[in-house]
Amino acid sequence: MESPLGAIPLNCVDKCLLALDSINEPMLIHVILNLEGEIEHVKLNQAIFSVQQAYPVMRTILRSRNLRLFRQIQEDLGKGVLSIVDQVQLQDANYESYLSFWMNQPFNIKKEFPVRVLLLKKTERESLLVFTFHHSAADGLRALLFVRKVIESYNNELSKGSKSSGDVRINRKGDELLEFAHSQRSKVKHYYRKMVSSLFYRFVIAALPPPTRVFHDRTGRSRELRFYFKIVSPSELEQIQFKARSAGVTVNDILLAACYRVVEEWNRIHGKASKRIRIMAPVDISPREFRSMVFNQASWISLSTTPGDRADPVKLLSRVKADTTDAARNRMAFSLIYFFYFCSRFPLWVMRGISRFLIITRIYVDTILVTNVGFIWPKSGSGEPAVSNIGNARIINVTGSAPVVTPMGLSIMVVTYNRNLNLCLSYRPALFSEEKAKMFLDLYVEEIKQCQGVQST
Repeated sequence: MESPLGAIPLNCVDKCLLALDSINEPMLIHVILNLEGEIEHVKLNQAIFSVQQAYPVMRTILRSRNLRLFRQIQEDLGKGVLSIVDQVQLQDANYESYLSFWMNQPFNIKKEFPVRVLLLKKTERESLLVFTFHHSAADGLRALLFVRKVIESYNNELSKGSKSSGDVRINRKGDELLEFAHSQRSKVKHYYRKMVSSLFYRFVIAALPPPTRVFHDRTGRSRELRFYFKIVSPSELEQIQFKARSAGVTVNDILLAACYRVVEEWNRIHGKASKRIRIMAPVDISPREFRSMVFNQASWISLSTTPGDRADPVKLLSRVKADTTDAARNRMAFSLIYFFYFCSRFPLWVMRGISRFLIITRIYVDTILVTNVGFIWPKSGSGEPAVSNIGNARIINVTGSAPVVTPMGLSIMVVTYNRNLNLCLSYRPALFSEEKAKMFLDLYVEEIKQCQGVQST
């Protein structure tokens, strides 16, 4: 059956993210720009309109026909998705509490677009520009692309190629991610055997018993999230990069190895043993010809380590490097597409039941999620940003946050902008107190700076 005119079919991962969102697991991604200078809100709204026209998925609402979900493109954008708030209007509330409130508002994507934008004026010169996306419509890379296009439109810098959409195929047939998985068969020896083996390991061997959890001091089911931010300075980042190059590893390898160690140390401090720690780590390993539509939405890997792996920092870093390299070479990061495609064949209410079962049993839940988006909008051959202003306002910094699944309780997003390594810890206050969340991220940042295992690798 063909999709209705002006419709964008959902791929299998989109549907699974919608199922998660409907069972109290908010699938939201945030991109936050710290600005210094004046922003013309009318011009900003027009820039958002322009980019929504170029990227139809950002002007869709969710529809259902014959038990099939799809995104219906809307030609009328209404008043737009931009909200403007001045701190003076907040009265008793400060901008941080209001920002948390605004970022926690759920999407009703049956009635509203999967993106919204907040311009929060802190002072006459300082403001925050916050883009919030529903994860089923954008991953971290696609969200950052949308934000950059808005800035370019505001600055009247959009190229002719940006006027037409390249991120979706309207009214397509089939599932784009399944097509991608099939396309990898010729590049991997014994493809199907490896796929079946990977799925069996993921859902049977690696699921029993479930991986170690990060110790938390509360119990609750609220979907509210809070955020804590830290910055590694350019000089400190340069030292980390130098050590990584000298050791023949990447900064991403150091981030993952540090996370294993800090989870183990965190649990030890609270009197808990850590057996098997498993980190979900999205990585952008999509081939160039598929990158425009796949991005990193399905390209994650779940890497497990044992106490023996973590006892030696050198061995741990080598293990992380080997596992990520092997996953990229064999395309194992995409084996779960087949599982998602199988689940997406069921109605949404059945998918909700499957999601609840996986959440409760923790069969498909890792210890923690660490997302390293990498350098944002860098100049070619330079760590400086290619996009540093929006009109007369200077972009001081860019940060982002990732979704949090309840059994994990927290997630970490890392982005690098203008040589600053920015880390955002998203956490459930129903599980972690503010003090505990800050302590965890502080420990993680110190672990990254120490780069254990690098010098001797």
